[in-house]
Amino acid sequence: MSLLKIPFLVASAIGVHISFTSPSLPPSPQEKMVPSASELFLQGMGLHCWLPYLLKVCFSSSSIEVANILAMHMGPSQIPDGVYGASALQFLRALHTTPITPAFIVGSLSVTVGGIFRRYCMLTLGKFWSFPLSVRKEHRIVTSGPYSIVRHPSYTSYLPQYVGIVITHGSEWSWMRQSGILQLPYMKVSVAIIFLLLTAGVLFGINRSSVEDKMLQRALGEDWENWAKKVKYKLIPGIY
Repeated sequence: MSLLKIPFLVASAIGVHISFTSPSLPPSPQEKMVPSASELFLQGMGLHCWLPYLLKVCFSSSSIEVANILAMHMGPSQIPDGVYGASALQFLRALHTTPITPAFIVGSLSVTVGGIFRRYCMLTLGKFWSFPLSVRKEHRIVTSGPYSIVRHPSYTSYLPQYVGIVITHGSEWSWMRQSGILQLPYMKVSVAIIFLLLTAGVLFGINRSSVEDKMLQRALGEDWENWAKKVKYKLIPGIY
């Protein structure tokens, strides 16, 4: 197994981390908007709270694959001392490594690029960015950068990340499917649940774009309407 796979794994993990780490302070209680019925339902599910942490955990698990690769390259003199270290090394070496495939490259790059683009959206909004729906003091419509193309590009950026996650971990020759780790107790069920939750995250973003439009229209009135006339699409230019 080539060590060249490690930079892709690290880059995709960083892409997820920066994508779901806010660069600005959270809004005050006075700035938070009263959630709609659909938002309340999603909040009741806890999706808006645990989805960022779930994604980070998913790609923090890439460290296991990195450890698997490194373990295969360790010589006898590098075997750690102690029962636990030796047992961990034995477990890692029992897992099969997988080569760098086109699907892996496409998937990891999709996750990384999606994360970078989402971070760009955050920095473009600056102090107006927040995970909770809110209208900040002196709030204004930002029409530069990605916000001159679609109205909710930060939600758009999750789409390539979602597709990248599915490709990276779900393709036929992915490490998840070929390493043998799915044979561990409850692992298949856990992966299925995570996949369903990540898919729910896509639906969450699509729904939230409409909720956010209504919120900004009520709060900013004519400024939002003029912006919506120029930037007609919510997520994907020419489609939606």
